[in-house]
Amino acid sequence: MRNFQLNVVLVRTIYDSNIGASSRAMSNMGAKNLILIDRKCEITFQTHQAAASGQAGLQSRREYASWDEFFKKEPEGLRLAFSARDGRTRPVWEIGKALSWIKDEHPEMRLNDAAMIPVYLIFGPEDWGLSNEDLELAHFNINIPTFGDNSSLNLAQAVLLALYTLRLNWGGERTVLDGQQPDRHLTTGSRAKIFPEETLRTWLQEMNFDLSKDLNAYSVLKRMMLHNVPTEKELSMLETVLQQSIRKLREYNEMRENKN
Repeated sequence: MRNFQLNVVLVRTIYDSNIGASSRAMSNMGAKNLILIDRKCEITFQTHQAAASGQAGLQSRREYASWDEFFKKEPEGLRLAFSARDGRTRPVWEIGKALSWIKDEHPEMRLNDAAMIPVYLIFGPEDWGLSNEDLELAHFNINIPTFGDNSSLNLAQAVLLALYTLRLNWGGERTVLDGQQPDRHLTTGSRAKIFPEETLRTWLQEMNFDLSKDLNAYSVLKRMMLHNVPTEKELSMLETVLQQSIRKLREYNEMRENKN
């Protein structure tokens, strides 16, 4: 994927709490740019309260009175408009299929240079959503599928789901929490770089363990240690303990040889 800059665009928003909650969703998914067009509510204490720990987008928001002003001030990019409309007048893509197709086929997203392309995720007001005029301004009209009788999503929830699905399809640097079990395919290589493999082998060999078999003390201990996802500090401490233990074992073995 080419580098992209995420922008969440809220059009004619009615409830200020949804603006705040959208800012929080953006902070969860690594999107920093919040754009408001012709908002219909005040920015209040409740707005900031709904944003909670995700204030960055709200505080640095850009506001425009109209689409004309938006197009004058914002750089050209890929515009994805989200709608629950059934697509009778214009095709509506399911979000996952649209993002996959754009990644594979759309020329703006190919890795042909180092420039970063703006991607605008556009959401309409809470009552009727984006108008036909709004939808005509987008490159793609996108639908977030639902599985119940109610196909209309809360605005902030739609923002969160859209950003989450985009990240799954187009990537990004995932947050890893303390003590979290990371995905094996993402972490095995990085852990192997700091796991004291050779030190552990040497330690076991100094104690005369046979490591030639498929199932041996080394493979069992390594699997047990990595299963608990030790931190870098814990692995560093393990390295220190093993190195000191090796020195003591060698001193003991030398004393035994000298006595003999």
